[in-house]
Formats: sequence, structure tokens, C-alpha cells
Amino acid sequence: MPKVSVVIPVYNTEKFLARCLNSVLSQSVSDIEVICINDGSTDNSLKILEEYAAKDKRIKVINQENKGQAVARNCGLKSIQGDYVFFIDSDDFIHQQTLEILLTIAEKTGCAVVATEETKKYGGDKSYNIDDLQFTVHQKPVEHILTTSIASSSVIWNKLYKAELVKNRPFIEGIYFEDWPWVTCLFAKIDKYASVPYALNGYNTENSSTMRSVFTKRKINDYVTGIMAVQSFFAKTEYAYLWPTVRAKRIASSVKLMINKTYHEKEEQPDLDKYLLEQLGRLHQAESFCYRNLPFKTLWRLAKICLRGRGK
Repeated sequence: MPKVSVVIPVYNTEKFLARCLNSVLSQSVSDIEVICINDGSTDNSLKILEEYAAKDKRIKVINQENKGQAVARNCGLKSIQGDYVFFIDSDDFIHQQTLEILLTIAEKTGCAVVATEETKKYGGDKSYNIDDLQFTVHQKPVEHILTTSIASSSVIWNKLYKAELVKNRPFIEGIYFEDWPWVTCLFAKIDKYASVPYALNGYNTENSSTMRSVFTKRKINDYVTGIMAVQSFFAKTEYAYLWPTVRAKRIASSVKLMINKTYHEKEEQPDLDKYLLEQLGRLHQAESFCYRNLPFKTLWRLAKICLRGRGK
């Protein structure tokens, strides 16, 4: 049985895929399995995966029609055999000691989740002394990730997870931005998590990003779907006591993003403005968020959207 299962959804990343795979296969922890889900790539990604799998038995390639990243990740979760799970995007890469560092802290602290605090920059090839690692254990995980600037509040690719915690927790399929609802709800299930202050993730800024691409009605809808899923998880369950904090922090952050992305969209899209206002009205009526939790600048931009003609 492998110690860590690394799940990699792959879609048209032939330019970056070898770098990603090399960074995973060269980890200082060799007792791993690498589950690569080719999500209907139309470039040479599948060929690259098959070539690597032929050379290294730790790689398992699953080929499927294009169904989206969430479906690919769920497919990977169904196939894991390791004690722990690590996600990485196929256009990114990791430090050679990433898995060893996270695994060491997980076993030392008993935490089911260990995160890297620094995700904005890559720490390079610096070598870390495994016997002298720095780490912090955080109590009240949900409250902590919602009141800190650490990126662990939303992304999945900077964390090591205990497999038994996540293998039966699927991502919402068919939407963009599926990781923030998953992480937010997952953190309610644990009583503590640990973090390390190291820049272990190489985040690719060259590839086209969902966050940087054109904002659309579908993306608004996907944010709304995530918001409603999080509200359903917290508001009427044993975690209801956390809902006011989640709504004031995490949900407000998503609403802020929706408003800001719509405001800054360069192409005139009257339907986009109208759809945003309709969905905000729907969310407010469902008590999914409060306007008073939004910053003044965001409220000002919302007012401009209402007045600029396209949103009338």
C-alpha cells in the first residue's frame, strides 16, 4: 500500500505536464502512487502520460471523456489506495521534499490535514532539515481559515489530507471554483490542522487561468451553486453554530469576487449585469449573505453596475 496517493487531473497541459510529473516522481518520499486522470485532452497530454507510465509503475493513467476538473478529481478519489492524498494541477509543480515535509508533520501532530502557508511564491531548491521543521497546529480550523490571509482557506493543492477524511467527500461536479466549497466544508469535519511556513508549491502563471479568463453568467451561476451548497452544509446541521462566521467571511468573499469580476469585465455584457443582480437578489432572499458584510468599495461597484445601463 502506498503512503501517499497523488491525484493529478490533466487537460491539455502538454507544455507543462512533464515538469509536473518529474516533480512528483522525484519526491524524497518514494512510496507513492500517482493517479493521472486524462480529462479528454486533445493535445499530446495522454501520450505523455502513457510514456511516463511505461517507465514508472507508480503512475496509473485513467482516460475519460472531457467532463471537467471536479469529475476528474472525483474519479481519482475513487482509485486512491494510499494513507494520505495530495492534489496537484498538471501545469504546476512541487518542491522535492513537499510530501516528506507534510507527511512528517501529519504523523508528528496527528492532524488529518497539513497545509503550506506560503502559496504566492516558490521557495526554489532549498533543502529542509526534516528533524527541525517549523509548524503550527491550529485549533478551530474553520474559524482560523476564515480569519487569516493564508491561502488554505480556499485552494486544495497546498494540503496533504488523511485519505479516510476525503475519499468519500466528492467535489461538486460541473462547476468552476469547486475547491473552495469543498475545503470550507471539509474543515468543519476536523478539530485541528497543521501548517508549515514553507513555499513548496510552484504555481504556474503562464497557463490560462479560470480566474483570469472572461467572466461569464456560467461562472456567476457556479459561484451561486457553491454558496448554496455551503449554506446547506452549515445552516441546518450540527455545524450551524459556524454559519454566521462562514456567511460573514467566506460567502461574502465569494459575493465580492462575483461583483468585482462583473464590474471589471471589459466587454459590455448587459445580460451579465442583469444576471448578477438577479442572482444576488436570490441569494439575499435565501439569507445566504448580507450586504453589510461587503466592503464599501464593493458596494460602490455594485451601485455602478446598477446604474451603468447594462444592468437595468
